Amino acid sequence: MSSPTIVAVGRPAGSAARNLLDAGWTQPLELPDDLLATDDHGDRIRRVAATNFPLIGIPADLGGAGGDMLDVAAAQRQLALVDPGMAIGLCMHAHSVGLVVEHHRRLSDTSWMLLEAIATRHSLVGSAFAEPGGSANLMRARTTARRSGRGYLLNGVKFPCSLSTTAELFCLNAATDAGETIVALCPAGADGLTTDGNAWPAIGMRSSDTGKVILQDVHLDDRLIYHRAPSGSTDPIVVMGFVWFSVLMAATYHGALTTMVDLAAQGATAAGARGDDPRSGLLGTATRELLALGGNAQWLARVWTQNGFDQQAALGAAMALRAQTSATRDRVVSAITPVIGSRLYTSGQLVSALNLDSLAVHHHPPALLVCDDGVGSAVLGQPVSFDLAERAA
Repeated sequence: MSSPTIVAVGRPAGSAARNLLDAGWTQPLELPDDLLATDDHGDRIRRVAATNFPLIGIPADLGGAGGDMLDVAAAQRQLALVDPGMAIGLCMHAHSVGLVVEHHRRLSDTSWMLLEAIATRHSLVGSAFAEPGGSANLMRARTTARRSGRGYLLNGVKFPCSLSTTAELFCLNAATDAGETIVALCPAGADGLTTDGNAWPAIGMRSSDTGKVILQDVHLDDRLIYHRAPSGSTDPIVVMGFVWFSVLMAATYHGALTTMVDLAAQGATAAGARGDDPRSGLLGTATRELLALGGNAQWLARVWTQNGFDQQAALGAAMALRAQTSATRDRVVSAITPVIGSRLYTSGQLVSALNLDSLAVHHHPPALLVCDDGVGSAVLGQPVSFDLAERAA
């Protein structure tokens, strides 16, 4: 089943809402004008992969575009203005590549070879960390890695996993017998690796190519491993990964919600709404919420890039942004519901599809139940945890 969540590429002519909400965001992607000509979501994703998208966050000396976290976030927002489901799927590539870039930037290790290969081939990288009953801490995996020759044999299930059938590589984690968790890039075509693109019967975001990845004695070469640490630890790569994830998700949903506010404003304008109309205040509330979300996402990206955080503060700020993204979605939709009216509940309406798609924001890790607790822990100087079970222990 395909989603009707399709938005015209570019900014609507004369849209005051877009002029305000787009302020401060660049559009770094060179997207084809006919990107939406195909209803095949996989083909659409592959067409984006053929653009400069896979290269945005990779350093220029490794064949990339040399963008920083804010540039990658702007690319995510640009994609979400076109197709939010596709943007969510591709966000997992942006997150995975950002993680490798940060690791290389801080350690100057051999991970540069992985980045150079991704840039050369325009490879899409799926983020295969989520597991059934698993943890939001990427250093805590249920997938196992058993030593075998010059590598490991991987066994486990990654679900839900976006870009499940379109990724050429999967960034994944696995627990070794030695009490470590390894983080590596695994080729999608490896023997024993199978995917099921229909495993997730979601009611929205259907164009994200989200499914299941099954690993059965998949051989992983040691050279594809770029990080290892004690299992369950909150080491720097956990912090790097979560900061990237929070910023990119916030930017992606900012794009989807921008379109919703713009559609509401266009409808109110067509109905003759003016400054003294009750709809004006509701639109103002929704826009204010979005401006705050966009501002905080950009702030976190800038401070992180400038090395302005210690680990505890970075985790607290990232958890705050992740929770804010969910809260902003609900407040924006609540404000514009009276403005949009029955279209929000009518099949075939773009705004109703966006409303459904945007509900996905509540289901990204970590669970909302731990976010405010995590921020409070950071404020009190206590360890920040990703898991309810850890907090209860």
